[in-house]
Amino acid sequence: MSDNLTPDWSSEFEHYKKLSREVVTNEDIINFFNQNQKAFYLDSFSSSWAKMMEAYEVKENLSSDQLNQLEEMQWQEMPDSLKLFAYDYCIKNGFCFTGTSC
Repeated sequence: MSDNLTPDWSSEFEHYKKLSREVVTNEDIINFFNQNQKAFYLDSFSSSWAKMMEAYEVKENLSSDQLNQLEEMQWQEMPDSLKLFAYDYCIKNGFCFTGTSC
């Protein structure tokens, strides 16, 4: 049972899991990213978005200034490479999306 202050996490995860099953191509991933920002923040207990950004910073060899610029961008204006990386990190391999509980 959930009240108005506590979102029903399990039904939200199921919603995004179902949507993610339709994702096949890179274009699908980019569209999912653009349209489902909330999905990347549901796994707040493990801070997957923050950890993903740290991993992306290392992978792309970004400076702190470059990382800050990314974080200040509008969601849909972020580079496609980040969208693909974020989907893989947070959704495809995210704890709550691959685990049975969250």
